Amino acid sequence: MRLRSRRETERRSRRVRDVSIVAETRPFAGPRSGALTSLAIVGSVVLLALQAFAAWRLELTFDEAYYTLWSRSLAFGYLDHPPMVAVLVRASSTLFGGSELGVRALSLIIVGALPALVALIAWRLFRSAETAALAVLMWIAMPLVMAGAVFVTPDAPLVVFWTLGLAALVELWRTGKAPWLLAIGVALGLMLQSKFTGAFFAAGVATAFVSAPSLRRWLVSPASAAALIIAAAVFAPFVAWNAEHGWATFLKQLGRAPPQGFAPSYVLELVVAQIGLMNPLVFAPFAAAVAAVSWRSRTGSRDEARRMLIATIAPAAVYFLIHALHDRVQGNWLAPLFPATAVLAADWVAVVRRGGAQGFTGAVAKAALWAPAPAVIVMALAFAQVKTGALPLGGADPTARIGGYRELARDLDARARADHADFVLTQGYALTSLMRYYGDSAVAIVQPEQRIRWIFEASPPESLFAAPGLALGEAGRRFDLILKMRFRKVEPAGVLERRRAGSAIETYELFRVAEPFAPVLDPVCPRVEVDLERNCR
Repeated sequence: MRLRSRRETERRSRRVRDVSIVAETRPFAGPRSGALTSLAIVGSVVLLALQAFAAWRLELTFDEAYYTLWSRSLAFGYLDHPPMVAVLVRASSTLFGGSELGVRALSLIIVGALPALVALIAWRLFRSAETAALAVLMWIAMPLVMAGAVFVTPDAPLVVFWTLGLAALVELWRTGKAPWLLAIGVALGLMLQSKFTGAFFAAGVATAFVSAPSLRRWLVSPASAAALIIAAAVFAPFVAWNAEHGWATFLKQLGRAPPQGFAPSYVLELVVAQIGLMNPLVFAPFAAAVAAVSWRSRTGSRDEARRMLIATIAPAAVYFLIHALHDRVQGNWLAPLFPATAVLAADWVAVVRRGGAQGFTGAVAKAALWAPAPAVIVMALAFAQVKTGALPLGGADPTARIGGYRELARDLDARARADHADFVLTQGYALTSLMRYYGDSAVAIVQPEQRIRWIFEASPPESLFAAPGLALGEAGRRFDLILKMRFRKVEPAGVLERRRAGSAIETYELFRVAEPFAPVLDPVCPRVEVDLERNCR
């Protein structure tokens, strides 16, 4: 009798919770929600078209070229990241061809679908068409989303699976049904197969379970255990690959975590960068939303929904703030947090608009509606700078890293043919990847160092280097010293230039090499580098 009474009490409490959620999030459609919805749809379509145009016109970045080489030799793991980005590029190239747009197309499509998923999350949390439309506008107004989605990187599948996991968490909160927790486990496993940052989502879900009373019963439960088992099973092939290769990826990625000195200036850099990448007009309502949340609200309330979103953001945000005390945090590392920030910002703007707030608060809410406009302008200016280099920014120009490699590869191919060289040794994986993507496949382009970067494909035989060949390195980086540890003859053979709009933006030194007296290729080392005697460190 006591057990039956306890079960009946639990059933009643769940019904009360569900009723309170419905009551707190009753569907709402303000008089202006239709116009906002139309604007959100049109804005999303236009943005996707602009991104597709940029993806068509821009050359691959060195990372994209590297991932494209991965995709041609699929494996369960690679040095830098898990294999999801390679699978994505392989599928995209198969469907759309091997051009720049073909490499990027599938990534563009799945990221281009995220506005609909962000809108769904906002709708399911707050049952407001206005909030859903605003969430889309906040999302497409973020410069990181606008520009970042053009390029295919591990962040693309990570953000997609993170957002799917967030949607599953929202459904778990709304319905209380355990299968949604299993869906979270699948999404988590796929995040981890995209990038290690996915681990912060698991911490975010656990934080949400603690901070949201209606979710606490899932913190320690068979369904949660099953979700973790599913995630581990999805991630297991990559772990097994690492075990076979000296835990190379874990050594590389986790090697950044231990503190190396104290440099708090990186914290300011991180904050400023995130405000810019999020868009100041979006960051302002997001910050206001976080500040306004009540942490004592009842089960199923709107504030509990907001707390849940903040909980998924907090672990990664706190970790990267701590990391910034001793090392630089790249702006894109926080990309998976942006869907939740867009929803929080949108909810705050919607509440302010419905309340008719005036003064500074009203101005912030009104300004947020215009957030996409300056972001589009920034994106257009960045594209123009990539293509023309109109602003003479010199070494401070981040866009100078894109473009000019197709012509550089053609110049290198011409020199290789003129010298009857069967191989070209290149300095660094970035240059190697781009020369291989844009160059003639009849000429072997080989990086002699960091050979663990290339274990996904067959290593060229040492006999290839018996005949004279060429080597290409960045000017001033003394690639000749590396070459002289391998060849008796290392002779300067001129320079090649990478050009943009007719102007040189980078110079490379060309060398003729002959008569190897030691192995040309370094050994494969889990820690990547070798010592002066060319033994693994």
